[in-house]
Amino acid sequence: MPMKLGAGGKMQNYDSHGRYAKTNAIIIPPIHLSKKDKAKLKEAVRREVLKNRAKNSKDKYVFDVFNAIENEFPGEVQFVNTKLYDNALNDKRELDIITKTCIIEIKGEKGRKRLNQLVAQKEFAKTKGKTHFVFAPNILEATKREYEKNSITIFRNIDSLINAIKETKK
Repeated sequence: MPMKLGAGGKMQNYDSHGRYAKTNAIIIPPIHLSKKDKAKLKEAVRREVLKNRAKNSKDKYVFDVFNAIENEFPGEVQFVNTKLYDNALNDKRELDIITKTCIIEIKGEKGRKRLNQLVAQKEFAKTKGKTHFVFAPNILEATKREYEKNSITIFRNIDSLINAIKETKK
């Protein structure tokens, strides 16, 4: 990353597009590692990146759900707050948590006015061969009934969500 003199007179890192890039990276001298150790290191870095994405999420409960899944099934989470291309939408669809078997949407608010989004996400999950779940601890009872009429699976606590993920792994 190129360094330039920043606004405060300090040297700062910038990416290839000239945007300020905050780095907390520690430079480690090159070490010759075995393939197994390289794979372990790569997995540890991948999980740390996912953890940081979950921690910095706008959605209130993403980090809690991510931690619960990772504690129960280490390495199960593949993506956090990512966008995947959806052919039906002809655009990218934003998804909160994707595991090896599930797509999990997190709703921190009372969950109103999102039925069309959730139905479309459920169809997208089917095309990917995954099960769609919604975690919404603060959802209104009437909204929950409306979602369940449209066969959307809603969970209010993390333990029942973890149990459902266990069922999809069988």
